[in-house]
Amino acid sequence: MTRFIVAHRLPDMATQDQVLAVGRATLARLSDQARWLRSWVIPADNRFLCEWEASDEEAIWAALEGMDLFPVEAIHLAEPIDLAWFVV
Repeated sequence: MTRFIVAHRLPDMATQDQVLAVGRATLARLSDQARWLRSWVIPADNRFLCEWEASDEEAIWAALEGMDLFPVEAIHLAEPIDLAWFVV
């Protein structure tokens, strides 16, 4: 499985209920081919970054299909770095 970072644009006026509904719907669509691992909000930039593990980018698109509240700006292939590599 490969890691990806998905960059979303945050909507200006989304309610908490809308955000929770989208998150729950996305979780319900996950498969063995795509797992949503964690997310970060960057408030100053109105961005929502999500780390995924997936077989390919298409598997992520399938999990996000119809989730228009957080439009996808980009999907980036990512290589995780283990901080233990830097410990001497």
